[in-house]
Parts: sequence; structure tokens; C-alpha cells
Amino acid sequence: MWISSRFFVIFLLLHLDTTCSEPFEAHLRGPGFVMEPPGRVEFSNSSGGWLDCSASGSPQPTVDWVHADGSAVTEIHGVRRVLRNGTLVLMPFAAAAYHQDVHNTIYRCIASNSVGRIVSRDVQVRAVVAQAYKVDVEVLSASRGCTAILRCVVPTFVKELVRVVSWVHEPAIYIYPSLQGDGKFHLLPTGELLIHNLQESDESQSFRCRSMHRLTRQVVVSSPTRLRINSHRGIISPSVVEHTAHVQVSQDEGAVLLCVAQGCPSPEYSWYTHNGAGPLPVLSGPRVRLLGPILAIEAVTGEDSGVYKCTAGNVGGEASAELRLTVATPIQVEISPNVLSVHMGGTAEFRCLVTSNGSPVGMQNILWYKDGRQLPSSGRVEDTLVVPRVSRENRGMYQCVVRRPEGDTFQATAELQLGDAPPVLLYSFIEQTLQPGPAVSLKCSAAGNPTPQISWTLDGFPLPSNGRFMIGQYITVHGDVISHVNISHVMVEDGGEYACNAENRAGRVQHAARLNIYGLPYIRLIPKVTAVSGETLNLKCPVAGYPIEEIHWERGGRELPDDIRQRVQPDGSLTISPVQKNSDSGVYTCWARNKQGHSARRSGEVTVIVPPSIEPFAFQEGLAEGMRTRTVCGVSRGDPPLKLIWLKDGDPLPDLLGANVTMLDQYSSLLSIPSLSATHSGEYTCVAKNPAAEIKYTALLQVKVPPRWIVEPVDANVERNRHIMLHCQAQGVPTPSIVWKKATGSKSGEYEEVRERPFTKLLGNGSLLLQHVKEDREGFYLCQANNGIGTGIGKVIQLKVNSSPYFSSTSRSVMVKKGDTALLQCAVSGDKPINIVWMRSGKNTLNPSTNYKISVKQEATPDGVSAELQIRTVDATDSGPYFCRASNLYGNDQQLVQLQVQEPPLPPSVLEAAMISSRSVNLKWQPKSLGTGDVTKYLVEFREADPLFVEQWQQIEVKDPPHFNALIENLKPATRYAFRVIAEGSAGRSAPSQELIVRTEPQRPAGPPLSLSARPLSSTELLISWVAPLPELRHGDIQGYNVGYKLSSSGNTVYNFTSISGDGDGGNGELLLSGLAKFARYTVVVQAFNQVGPGPLSEPTAAQTMEDVPSRPPEDVRCAALSSQSLQVSWQPPPIYHTNGLLQGYKLIFEPIIDDIQPSKDEVESRKTTALTMVLTGLRKYTNYSIQVLAHTRMGDGAVSKPLFCHSEEDVPEAPADIKVVSSSSQSLYISWLAPTEPNGVITKYSLYTRVVNGREELNNEKRSLPSQQAYYEAKGLHPHMEYQFWVTASTRVGEGKSSRVSSQITTNRVPARIISFGGPVVRPWRSTVTLPCTAVGKPKREWFKGDVALRQGGLHNSQMLDSGDLIISSLQLADGGNYSCQVDNGIGTDRLTHTLLVQVPPTSPTLYVTSATSSSILMHWKCGFTGNAPITGYTLFYRRTNGNTDEMQLSRHASSHELKGLVCGSTYQIHMSAQNKVGTSPTSTTLHVRTQGQSPGHPASTALLAPNSTSLLVRLHSWPDNGCPLLYFVLQYRAVTEDPDAEWVLVSNALKPQRRIVVNNLRPSTLYQLRMEAHNVAGISQADFSFVTLTKDGDPPPPEIMHRGHRGHTTVILGNINLLIPSVAAVSGLICTIIMVIVCYRHMLKNAQPLAEQANHIQKESLENRANSEAAQRERYYATIHKVSMQNNDKIPETSEDISPYATFQLSEAGGNMSQPHHGGPANTLLHSFMYHERALAEGCSSPPPAASKNRRRHSRKTEPESEESESDQDQLTSSRTESSNQHEGKIKHNSRLIQHFPNHNISITYL
Repeated sequence: MWISSRFFVIFLLLHLDTTCSEPFEAHLRGPGFVMEPPGRVEFSNSSGGWLDCSASGSPQPTVDWVHADGSAVTEIHGVRRVLRNGTLVLMPFAAAAYHQDVHNTIYRCIASNSVGRIVSRDVQVRAVVAQAYKVDVEVLSASRGCTAILRCVVPTFVKELVRVVSWVHEPAIYIYPSLQGDGKFHLLPTGELLIHNLQESDESQSFRCRSMHRLTRQVVVSSPTRLRINSHRGIISPSVVEHTAHVQVSQDEGAVLLCVAQGCPSPEYSWYTHNGAGPLPVLSGPRVRLLGPILAIEAVTGEDSGVYKCTAGNVGGEASAELRLTVATPIQVEISPNVLSVHMGGTAEFRCLVTSNGSPVGMQNILWYKDGRQLPSSGRVEDTLVVPRVSRENRGMYQCVVRRPEGDTFQATAELQLGDAPPVLLYSFIEQTLQPGPAVSLKCSAAGNPTPQISWTLDGFPLPSNGRFMIGQYITVHGDVISHVNISHVMVEDGGEYACNAENRAGRVQHAARLNIYGLPYIRLIPKVTAVSGETLNLKCPVAGYPIEEIHWERGGRELPDDIRQRVQPDGSLTISPVQKNSDSGVYTCWARNKQGHSARRSGEVTVIVPPSIEPFAFQEGLAEGMRTRTVCGVSRGDPPLKLIWLKDGDPLPDLLGANVTMLDQYSSLLSIPSLSATHSGEYTCVAKNPAAEIKYTALLQVKVPPRWIVEPVDANVERNRHIMLHCQAQGVPTPSIVWKKATGSKSGEYEEVRERPFTKLLGNGSLLLQHVKEDREGFYLCQANNGIGTGIGKVIQLKVNSSPYFSSTSRSVMVKKGDTALLQCAVSGDKPINIVWMRSGKNTLNPSTNYKISVKQEATPDGVSAELQIRTVDATDSGPYFCRASNLYGNDQQLVQLQVQEPPLPPSVLEAAMISSRSVNLKWQPKSLGTGDVTKYLVEFREADPLFVEQWQQIEVKDPPHFNALIENLKPATRYAFRVIAEGSAGRSAPSQELIVRTEPQRPAGPPLSLSARPLSSTELLISWVAPLPELRHGDIQGYNVGYKLSSSGNTVYNFTSISGDGDGGNGELLLSGLAKFARYTVVVQAFNQVGPGPLSEPTAAQTMEDVPSRPPEDVRCAALSSQSLQVSWQPPPIYHTNGLLQGYKLIFEPIIDDIQPSKDEVESRKTTALTMVLTGLRKYTNYSIQVLAHTRMGDGAVSKPLFCHSEEDVPEAPADIKVVSSSSQSLYISWLAPTEPNGVITKYSLYTRVVNGREELNNEKRSLPSQQAYYEAKGLHPHMEYQFWVTASTRVGEGKSSRVSSQITTNRVPARIISFGGPVVRPWRSTVTLPCTAVGKPKREWFKGDVALRQGGLHNSQMLDSGDLIISSLQLADGGNYSCQVDNGIGTDRLTHTLLVQVPPTSPTLYVTSATSSSILMHWKCGFTGNAPITGYTLFYRRTNGNTDEMQLSRHASSHELKGLVCGSTYQIHMSAQNKVGTSPTSTTLHVRTQGQSPGHPASTALLAPNSTSLLVRLHSWPDNGCPLLYFVLQYRAVTEDPDAEWVLVSNALKPQRRIVVNNLRPSTLYQLRMEAHNVAGISQADFSFVTLTKDGDPPPPEIMHRGHRGHTTVILGNINLLIPSVAAVSGLICTIIMVIVCYRHMLKNAQPLAEQANHIQKESLENRANSEAAQRERYYATIHKVSMQNNDKIPETSEDISPYATFQLSEAGGNMSQPHHGGPANTLLHSFMYHERALAEGCSSPPPAASKNRRRHSRKTEPESEESESDQDQLTSSRTESSNQHEGKIKHNSRLIQHFPNHNISITYL
């Protein structure tokens, strides 16, 4: 059996054509809402409500309703129904039948079909039960001439449902809502009624409010209400009493912003918008109306949203309020794409486009739904939904739902379709081999889109049609198709290759497997096979039976293949490619055979046919309607039977088309169309098919049709400010384009194209949308349609704008002089006829027949009507508002004409300065009264208010009277000016206003300080000095200076600023910069500042601080041993920022760490170098060294590094110190030795050498090694009477050292007494125990001696003599030290040994004395006492300020002097010291009471301190002497000198910081004052009283009688105060005593002057040598005090120069007193003598002489300079003073007198206290 694959394809196509054509061609479309229900539905219980919902789709969707939770909405009889058309009906109900879950809930409409499901927006349903209500009227009272507000008060339970429809002005005048009102009455859209320009007559009017329930349409009217008018007199500043804070409207609606203010006179309003960078005024325009307290905007857009500000102002002030307008613009939601087809496994992406008026809208809350269910957030990116790996479950309907904060929602839908997907086999059967008889089931499962169809074949042919075969097939819920073949009783002939074929329009897939049934070969019957010429033919032999050994093919008796195109496949099938009709047609035979030789054969016929081929054809170009056309479809080749048919657009030709088809022959078909029309356009397809194939060829027929109207435009009318749609639609082939044009003139004139712009929209269907139509849109419009066929079509229409009356502006003003004729005009535009009425104050109609002063004229204009009102002989009563009211059929409007009758103006009043700056003054004023005249401008005059020089008035004009202010510029800072204002009108000028005196504000200084200089004072200090800026550039009082400094090398552009106070009038200044980096270059700038701020910086100047010693030691100090006597030390320089100068080199300080009794003083060595490494040679062997390194500059040594300990290497030891050899028996000798004094390492062993000598002959020589701990050896077994020689060497790990001396001994029978122990020095600490050995041979008798005194057992309380001969001494004391001798004797010989015992005890206290002192430091020296037989390891210095805490400081054992720094000025310190050795600490030294330099503040001269003026006093604080201690603060108070001695003091300050000067203000001219001041520093307090007299009011000196009374009063004050009298008497007494003592001492000192001078020279020389490298060498030397200390060990007062203090105080005891007693600081019985000296500078680095007390320059003092402006008058006549000083410092001694005797040359002075 055999089959052709081509035949299989043809069979399958025919099969699928009958079974699958329906699903392949059906078109499905998801649901979409045609009418979506609104988001909110409200209805009353009496009317009921309904919700419409309809949708379209294919198939037609069903509409259902669900609740918010998704449950279905069911019908409730008599309450709720769901109609078939999708409408949900909520029927009327009684109040008792109200159900919240029905009448106040959320519904949703669901539309669904087989494609998917969509859900509508949430529909909030609210049913309202009708209730009766009442409304009241609330009146906000207003003043005459202002605006009143009437509000309709609605109960809260119906407020949302009730709106105000109108107000009734009794008796029957109805007022309706509008955007601008009628000038008098204005009903806002929000319901408030505004009544403008209130008059007294308005109080008699009554008003009622009419409201309507918007659900029940019930109208409720309030009761009548009258107005209340407040009568105010005078000026009342405005206050906003009512404003709409937030107005929310929809786009294209009108908005009204309300801002009502009360004030007198009536305020004028200004409106501003804050939507840009700054506030902008709101201007009137076509859509914007400014109506005083109302801002009305027509047809609002999104650009109108924002914040508005209304300002109400009158002469009394100004008030404002902010209002916010929110415009809700409709949004459009669209999903792109709205239909998306994606293959299975692909990615779908939807984007939700949210726009408003064509512009994108961002930041929206977007939710995505799929088939009515909300999707999770995954897969969404902002407005994009991504569906990856699309499967069949993902197809359906998708919705994008946008929820706005306002609560409304918008949605759009899109459909996701599955694209064509070729079939995929999900399951297939396998090959099976069975015996005949059982049942067999074969199964295949496939997926694809569209759903594939599965067919079965057996060896390429349909399955046998017998009862044993059953085919089943079904589709799962997921769209998969499952098919199976069941064979109930399998037989041999059922065997073969079974195949399942899955196919859809996207492709085809096949699976085949054999079913083998055991049996003989069997070949089934094969029908005739038709092959297609040119393609491949596959002949399969349908053999059954199993197993089959071989299959063969034959044709015409010949076995195949016999041609190159033929091939037999391994499975036995025959393939022929390509097939040829002539050679391959015929009968083919296949036969099969098994191994047993059984065979079967079967033949079949193959027919080859040729497929058809169509010759190309086409329609001619340019065919138009009415023409004829024809074309021929010819088949160039192909075997019959042939069938030719024609299709149009894929469908058979319809009968109504009018096309004729004629068969010319069996190979040709003619298509002819006798008369073409638009319906003939399309694609025409010729189909030719025969049994081999079906072939198609398509040609396009395009019939061009000229445009024709679908919707023809027509003339239209529209009301002004409304929208209109002009429709114009045309059709044709190709589709015509629509163009709108507007005539520029008349109908026959030129046209210009209408383009898209704001309020002009060109829609896609050709319609023209005009929004907010104004008169400029009126005219002729042309709509043209053209598609290139013919000339096109066009239609001209006329658009008429029906305009209500309107004015170009809402108001205008007319000014006229009193007595003239006023001409009031108004021009109104709009459709005629227009009626014009003139009204006064908005309510009184003016009629010439009743008022003789007026006349009215009116005439037509092209745009409307012009009206005129004349008022003759006007006066002040005619002033006021007039209204020109126009009306026509379409509405009404009015214009306000404000008439002002001019009268001469009155002078302005209330002139004041609203703002004062340094160079400008903003003046404001108020008009004298309103309505009395027209002011055209104001004249502002000003001049400097200088009493000495009167300038001419300067004048500026102000031509903006409503603001009543002026800005005067280009003034001088800090200058007094006089201002006045003159009003000028048409009738002339007013009198000047009252003058206003104003002083302009100061300004930052415009000039820098001058003559800036900087010089160094020390390594950390720079003295900065400068001169004040030029006077004309100060712009105010200089209050101080900012001094900026920075390191020049830092590269930093920022200065560190320090502020100091100035003197107020620009004096010179200086500042001491301290705490600076040492040896660093600084850049310094200065700027002056006043009360406004700082001025410009000065030009920078540079200075460098002095050099100093390094503040850091060298770094990274390292040491390495090179040998036993050399060390290599290396280091790195100190950090560059701590060298403080140019490094001159380095100093290496080293000393061995040894434990001697008293180390030699030359053990500490130092070496200098400029390198960074040094090798130390000649050192002790195997010794630990302490090494320190310091760097030094020109100024001296810097900081020393921490000790570094380094050990020299080992070496061979020196010889043992001694050796003894004694005879211990006749045949033994006892040898002992001492260890080497210089072991040079760790002793590892001893070598004992022995030599036997017999005369001169050496008989034997041997060496014996002994442990390092053994220092003795007994040689036994020796020969008697022989000479033995012994010597010893010591060894280290380096090697063997030198040998000891050779000691010889002859063995003998007689053993004399000999001591084998060694004596010498023994050092032990006190309170310990020592054993003194005395080991001997010969059994001797021992005796111990201390010195020459024999010791007996128990003779010493702390000693014990042992039987071994050793002496033990316990609890050692210093007295136990000395020589201890041991003597032995046995009658044969005697020997003696001496031990020198040295007991180490704590040292005695050192002797401490002071060398010098300054205000912040004390320099002291000390001498070490008894060291306690042990080296001193260090010193401890204790010091404390009186009543302060004790501080201690550890000092080096090598130090002999120290300088305490950072002390408090003028303070007494208690200082003592202790020393330490390894045993303990000494007692402290005698406490010294030392006072640092400095005293309590002095007293200045009154003329230098005070400078009175007329109403102020200048106090020069810098003139107060500080006496060496910086001032801390001042206490300053004053009082007027009157007859009352208990007059109260006026406190200026009780903590006034030191500054150059201070000014005391608010004094009375020509008045005597008393000033009391206290100056405080750390040393004490100084108080002084001063008297002064202020100058006269004109600055002249005061009258003599006041000055005379001032002197008298001063004397009275001093004598009258007992507290001042007693110290004065005591001071005089003390002075007399002191003079007597000075004379006596002076005579004594003359004798000793020369030795004292020499001694001073010696002191100076020693001091300079000891402190050459110290910081004190750069500073001034001051004075110190030292008390005499007690002497120990009969020490005398040191006589060397370093022992005498330059300022020393010694205690002189009374006659007969003990001079050796220490002083403990008590003042009793003590007379202190102070010696001080200072020398002139001898050379660089020497101490400078201290200046006199009155000229000391302290760190915080200022230089005193004469001031010319204060020395012009004699201040002594105006001021006097008395002083009182008090010193509260503990331990101070009051000085009654001081006498200084100067010695020539050396400038030595002696002061007795």
C-alpha cells in the first residue's frame, strides 16, 4: 500500500474546510460602554431614580449590576428592578421603606461577552427623604458708602441640596444671579446678595431669599429682612469682613471671587494674582471683570487656577486677603493600543494616556483591571501595564481607571487578543508492539491559536471505518484540544504507522508512531494516488504484520530505484523528486517479506497532474465614476479540470455590484463592469484551482469619486460667550480633506484659513468648534472639501453673534470744576435695538422732565449706541456714581461713570515716614478730606535740617495721588532732613503740611581703615595697628573693627576675624593677636563696622611671628647597637608646623642606667649634630642607655623626646676583681674570687687554672670550668709541700675574658687562720637586713669590730653573730653605716677583713628659692641636700594659688631650675618641693609665698577720663591704668548733685566690658553730676568718684556759679563721707612714718651701693647664661618676692649670683630672735625688705628694663594718645575727682608710701615696704 504526501495535504485541506472554517473566520470584539452611568446619582424618595447602562461588542454583551463588594444586584419587588436593556430602576418609596444598602450605596455596571468583561465607574447612589425646611437671612452690617452682604442661611441637613435661585427686593423686584450685577445689587452664583454704595435710604428696604430644593424642586422663601447701616465718623482703616477663601468651579463655567472690606471712607480694591514669579495686577479683559470687591471671570480655564489677592485700602490703611481658585478640568483617558494582538509567550504592554484639553496630565492615581477585577501592583510601571509571557488566560478586556482627589473617576478599555500561534503537541503516543486481540488507545493533545483541529491517519490514509475504531475529541477549559483513537480488538491488519495531525491557520504539526501487531505480512488496499508535477512524491507501502524483514518497490517488472530521482528510504517508502508527468505516471507495486519467507504484495496507480498558473492582470489607472472597464484572467498552464471564479475583497461578487463574468474558454474568464461607481473600488481576485492546487491573483480597482456632502454646513446664530459647532462632512475617493476659511471682509472678499488655536478647535470629522464666541468671530465662513478629483466642493455660511449689550470698560471717571457743565458719555456695543437708562447711585433713574439740570442725548453707532448725560452748574452734591444701563433682547449691562467735582485741595495731613533707609525715605500722608477737590499731584519738599546752615528746599513731584506716598532718594546716610508736602490741583496748591524731621539710617562704611601695619612682639603675638576710615566714608559712628588674619601659606581665602570695639568717632586702633602659630607668616586685613554692618576690607598686610624653640621633639627615634661600645641613633625631624623656626641642628642627650651609690655628674652627656643619625662611641660595655633627642633653633632647645632605652652589646668580661688561695689542710687548698667589676655581659662560667711548680719547673697545668654562680673551689688530694698557682677567668657568650692575678700557695701541715671571704663596700637600703660574711679556715677565733670598737654578741640590739662567723644586722638605719672588721686568729696565723656598710635612706628636702617673677610666671632654683646615699631620681614641685587647689609637677633629676607659666596676674602662690631617690621621698621644702607682678587698677586723671557735652558724657575707659593686670569689667553709675545727699544713683552698667570709650546719654544741660566708677581686675578693685558739669544747650561752657558749686559740692562730698575720711588720715600718717624709715635705710645703703652693684652685675651675667634659650629671654623682667628659708646643716644664705633673687624679700627677726627659724607666712613680727633691680638692655636677647608703671604696655591695654577734639577746652574746670582703691587679694600688704632710690649706671632701685 502506498500514499502520496500531496494527496494527504489535499485531503486535509478539504477536511478542514468543512470543519474549521467557522471558527477561523468569526470576528470577536470585546464589550465597550456606549452609555456609562454617572459617578453620582441623587434622587428624592418621591421621584425615584434610574441608572442607564448600555454596551456594544461582538457578540452583544450582557449588562448586569453588582454591589461594591462584587455581589450581584437582584430585584426587590416594589423597590429595585433591573430592566432587560441594562437600566437599574430605583422606584419611589415611603420614608419608612428607606434601606441604606439600597438607597445609599455604591453600584457598578458590568458588561460581558465571550471576549471579556468590563466594569463601570463607582456609582454613588443617594436617596433623599424629602423634609420640610425654613430659610433665614443673615445681614452683615456695613457702613454708609460701603457694601452690605446678605446671606441666605439654609439648615445644615438640606444645605447640600438647596440653592438660592433669586432674591426679592420688596415689593416685587427679582434679583437673579450674574457675574457682574447691576451696579447696586449683585447676586453671586454662590447665593450671597451684595448691596453696594449703601445710603441712609437703603435702611427702609426689605429683602427676601428664594431657595429651591434641587431634587424636589420645592421653592422656600424667607421672611423679609431690613438692612442695618452703621454710621461712622472719621477715618476707619479697612478690614476684610467676608471673602471666599476657596472657589472651585469646572472648566468653561463662570467664577466669582468675593472680598468685602469695611472701612471709612469706602475702601478701593485692587486685585493681584500670585501664579507667577511675583504678584501681578489683574486687568480687565473680555473674560475678566473687576467690580470692586468682586472679581468675575467668565469661561474659566486651567490657566486661571491659582492664588489671588485682594487689597482694600483707604486713607486709614490697607487690608488684604488671599483667595484660591481651583478649576476642575475634564480629563480624557485612553489606552494605547486599544486592541493588542500578541502571540502566546510574547509580552503585552498597555499604556494609560491621561490628557486634559489635549495636554498630558501627570501624577494620577491609576488602577488597572482585567475582566472587571483589579490587578495587583506587580507588572506596572507608573502608567504602563506589562503582561509578560502571554498565555491564553491573559486574553480579555483590560481597563485603566483614573481616580482624582475630587472623587470622580474616568476609565478606558482595551482588548488583548491572542495572535495566531501554530499548534504545539502537548502529548503524543509511543510505538507499541502487541499480540492480536487486546484493546489499544492512542492519544494526542495540542495547543495553539486558533484552537487546532486534530485528524488521524494510518499510513497516510484515513482510519478504517469499522466498528472496532472509535475517534474522540474535546477541548479543555484552557483551550487545549485532546483527541484519542480507541481500537477495541486489535488485529494484524490494524498494524502500521499511525499519525495525529494538528493544524490551524498558523501552521501544522504531526506526530507518527508504529503500532506493531505480530502476524504475517499484510498490505492494505491503496486507492489511486494523484501527484503534483514538479513537487516531491512520497510513496509509502501500507504494510501490516510483524516483524517485516524487507520491503521492495517495482514498476513495469523492474525493481526500483532505476532513476536518479528515485530513492528507497530505510523505512521502505519510495521518494521521487521532482515528479514528472510523463515519466512518473503509472502502476507501482510494493511487496514485503518476513524472515520466514512469507510475503505480501499490492499495486497502486499514480497519476501526475500539473497545477494551474495565472497570467498577471491589472485595471487601468484613472478610472472614474461612469466609466467602463474590463480585465481577463487567463491560466497559462495546468491540467483540467480547471475552475475559475472571481472574488471582491475576499468575498464572492455580489449580485448588486453589476459586474459581468464571461468564460471565454476553459482557460480564460472575462470580468467587465459597464458603469463604474464608488462601490466598485476594491481588490478583485481571480481563483484558479484543479485537483493539484488552488492559485490566486489579486488586482486593485480604484474608482476616483469627487467629494460630496454628507453634512452640508448651514448658517448659524450664537449668543455671545457661548460655544457653537459648525458641522461640515464630505465623502469621496480618496477621502477628501476639509478646510475652513473665514472671510476677511464681505462675503465676496478674501478668505484666510482657520487654524487651530485657543477656543478654536478643528475636529477630526471636519467640524469647527468655536468656544467663548465674541463679536470678532462673526462673519462668513467657507468650508471646502477636496480630494484631487475635480475642483472640489465648498459652501459659504454666515455666523451671527447675538450680543447682549456690553461696554468696553466697567467704569470710567469724569472730573469737572465746580460750576461747569459735566458731560457723561457711554458707548455700548451689542445687537440693536438697545435701550439706555441713566441712573444715580444705581437706583434712581434720571429723568430730564423732573430734573432741570440734566439733559440726555442718544445716537446709533455701527457697533451699538452712544449715550450722553449733561449736568449743568455742578457742585459738590453732584459728585458720585452714575450708571449707564443698556439692555436688549439678549441681556443687559451697565457702566459706572464716577463724577468728581473739583475744589481747591486742602493741605495733606498725618505726614509720616513709612520707611527710612540710609539713602532714601519713603513718606506717606493722608488727604485732609475726601470729595473736596481733585488733586492732580503732590509736591514733596525736603532739605537738610542743619541749624547752622539753612538750605533751599528741594522739590519732587508725585503724580499718583491715590497712593499718597513718595520715595525720596539720593540722600546722605545718618543725616537729619526736614520734609513737607503740598497738594496741587486744577485750582492751585494747598498750604504746606507740617514739617517732618527724619534722620536717615546709617550705612555700612564705604572706606577701609588706613595705615594698616603689623609687627611681631613674640613668637605667638602680632601687634596690629591702623587708622580709622576717612570721615566722609564712615556713614555713621564707627562702633568697632573686624581684624582678619590667616596663614599666608595655607592657601585658604577665608580670614579668621576678631571684633574689637571702637571709640565711636573713628579714632585709631590696635589689637594684639595672640595664640598664633610660631614663626609663621600671616596676612592681616581690617574692616570698620558701624551699627549697620561692616565696610570694605583694607589692603592686606603681612607679618611674621618671631622664631621660637621647637614645640615638638624629633619623631621616630630609633636606636641600634653596633658593638659593645657604640650605638647608632636615628630620628626624623619634628613636624614642620612645630619647628617654630629654622632648625640649627639636633642635640642627643644620653646617660647610662647604673645603680651607683652616687653617680658622677659627668655621666649625662650630650652631642650636637645637623644630621638625622649619629653613632655614639666610647660607651660602657653591655650597658643600658637612656637616649633623648631634641631639635634646636636660634632661640634655643626645643622639646625633648621621650627616653629611649638602648643596650650596648656584650663583650668579653674584665678580669675577676680579686682571688684568694689559702691552705685548708695538708693536702687541700681553698680558692675564692670576686666577680669582675666590669662583667660586660652575662657571666656564663668561670675558668680556674691550676699550675704545679717545683722550683722553676712547671710540673702540671690544668683548667677547670665552674658555674657562673660559684665563686670558690677547694682543691683536694694535693701533694704536700708543693707550690700551687691559681688564676681565674670569667666568660660571657662572646668569649673568655682576662685572667685574674696569679695567686700561689704551698701545701703545709700547719693550717694558719685565714679569711676566705672578701671585704669592701656594702650598700643596703634602710630598714632591710644585711649579712657581712667572715668565712675562715684553720678553725680560728673570730672578733668583730665597728670602727675600733669590738662587738660582743648582743652588743648591738639589731645585730647577730653566727657560728659561721657571719654578722647579721637587721632593721638598718643610717647610724648603722660604717666600717665593720672581722679578725680571726688560731695561734698559727691571724687575718683581718673590713666591710664598709653604706645605708641608703630617703633624701633631705631641697633648698628652694625664687630667682624672678613676671605677671604670669615665676622662675625658681633649688639646691639638692643630702641624697641619702642614693642617686636622686626626680623632684616634685607643689604650688597653689591662695585659696586654690594644689597642683603638682614632676621634674627631672638633672633639673636645678624651673619656670612656672600661665599664672594669674597679681596673685600670691605657695610653692614647695620634694626630692625622691629609690628609697623614698624627702620631706617638702619650706613653703615660699611668691606674688606675681601686677596690682589692682590705678586711678586716671579726670581730664583724661571724662569729656562732658550738653546732654551726654564721653568716658574714655582706655585711660584707666590697669597696673599690670588686664581689666575685667567696670561698674558705672551717676547722679545729679542736688541738695538731697541721698539722691538715687542711676546705674549705667554693672558689668561693662573694657573698651575704648562709652557715651552716657540723657543728661540735662548745665547740670552738675557725680560719677562713680569701679574698675575690676584679678588683683583687686579700684573705685573713684568724679564730678563734672554738662555744657549748655548751645554747647557753651556752663555758668561760673554752677562750676563753683561743683567744686564746693565736691569738697562737701568727700568730708561728709566718714568712710573716705578715715583712710585718708591713715594714709597721711603712714606716709610720714615711711619717709622716716627711708631716710635711715638710705644712709645705710649708700655704704653698700658699690658691692651691691657688682653683685647685681654678677647676677645678671649668671641669669643670662642659665636662660639663654628660654622664652623669658624675649620678655620683660618684673619682680618677685621670696621669704627667707630655714637653713639645714648650718647652711648659710647662698652667696652666689644664682642664689639671690632680683626681687627678694627676707625676713628680719626682731632683736634677739632666732634667724634660723623658718617663715610660715604669718605677718606677725615680720618686716619684709624687697630688693628689685632692672638693667638696661645690653645685647640682643637680654631682658629689657620694665617701663614705669604709668607707661607699661600690657597685652590687653591700649595706647593712650592725645585727642585734639577733647583737649581744646580745659577739662579741669569741668571735672574733678576723688579716688579710693581697695585690694581684696588674700595676703596683700597695703603700701602707704614707696620711695625708689635710683643708682647710676645699673639703674638699681631699692624699695622698702
